Amino acid sequence: MIQANRILDGAARRALSAGIALGAYGRRPGLVGGLLGLGVRQLNADAGPFAPRILTLPKGGFIEDVDAAFGDGDFTVLGLARYHTKALYGGFLPQWVDDNSYQSAPPEMDARKAALRGFWTQVWPRVQARAQASAVLTGNFAYAAEQDFGAVVEASGVPFIAMHKEALKTPGLVNFYTTLYRDRRQPFQGRKILVYNTIERGIQIDAGIIPPDRVEVCGMPRLDRLHQWRIRAAQSAAPSGRPLVLFLSFHPKTGLPVIPRKPGAAEGRLENLGNGLGDVSWHDLSAQCHHAVLRLARENPGIDVVVKGKGDLAKWLGLTGASIDQDRPDNLKLVVGGDPQDLIARASIVCGFTTTALLEAIASGKPVVVPRFAEALDDASKPFFLDLGDAVDHAASADDLYDRLLAGAVPPVAPPANLSDHAADMLDHWAGNPDGKAGDRVRAAVMAEIGRGS
Repeated sequence: MIQANRILDGAARRALSAGIALGAYGRRPGLVGGLLGLGVRQLNADAGPFAPRILTLPKGGFIEDVDAAFGDGDFTVLGLARYHTKALYGGFLPQWVDDNSYQSAPPEMDARKAALRGFWTQVWPRVQARAQASAVLTGNFAYAAEQDFGAVVEASGVPFIAMHKEALKTPGLVNFYTTLYRDRRQPFQGRKILVYNTIERGIQIDAGIIPPDRVEVCGMPRLDRLHQWRIRAAQSAAPSGRPLVLFLSFHPKTGLPVIPRKPGAAEGRLENLGNGLGDVSWHDLSAQCHHAVLRLARENPGIDVVVKGKGDLAKWLGLTGASIDQDRPDNLKLVVGGDPQDLIARASIVCGFTTTALLEAIASGKPVVVPRFAEALDDASKPFFLDLGDAVDHAASADDLYDRLLAGAVPPVAPPANLSDHAADMLDHWAGNPDGKAGDRVRAAVMAEIGRGS
């Protein structure tokens, strides 16, 4: 089992990152390499001297995928906080040269990129002396701070592999991301990209990110444990306790075309997309859903309601006008960040909109409700609706959502051991994992590259 909290964090992480940044500005590769080596931490129990050593750059979702594929004790899994690679990157390139502008940055940035790559060429051997990595894994092929790092790792003979964790490309997003990848994100500098589904694979190939023989569909590994949990739970007594409704909070731009930028970009924090794309929003849908969930908690004190969101949850809750953050009943709890799997396992019913957590809920065998009203019915936004078919129930209004959640908020019952054909089809289409064996496929793909060497 991987313990991601072993990654250097807090004051020690900040101090180390500050030293790395100073060393990068001062062009001192020996210092930076030594500090980065100090940041390499083992995340699981020692698997023995001959076990493959996997160095990861942890991020939410990705580290859970790594755990599912490599946390069984046959691998030594290491972690290096992404703050550290970003600190080095900042010594050479400004913040506005980010994931969405690395390839398209002005020509005057080319010399800085070349200097960064040359610096990594001196730094990486010092890091590798500590890590002794058989492969280096990251969660996305396009992270700006890892472009030159990945190229240097790959050139050293160590496979640099992206386990690409972004997957929900609805029909309206396919052309958008194909253009974004082609124009803004350079061809992958590493060995191989492992993706969840055929949609993402096709986008990357069409955009020229990677040749077809170097991108492989393996599925979403972190679904494996929910498949396993469902089978075990089906054989156990029905759980007892208070009913729990899990609402996966979403904001007006969830799953819509956006190009976020880092501070300093001339375009601002969000680029103007033109062609009316920037006008598409789930504003009313989001607000009505949050109001319905707040009403559910207030009118039914015997039901526990959990609203789970990301780090910006408070900001978006304020825009809904539902007063969830400031004026909530005792039975309503807000959860920010973290792995949703435990909450899904405890839930009687799950509600959400355009999130991979819905796929996790489907894999667990839990009933799922997806809102399909307000802007979700507009012609402009329909192409961006995540269609999960008959694997979920759809609410036709805010009142219908309330009624469905209330009806489903009974003490949890044991899930079915076998998924319905509808559920399996949706997990195959969106997550590439209807069978609970994505971790096996990822492990085999990575071991094939380790065995191939340089």
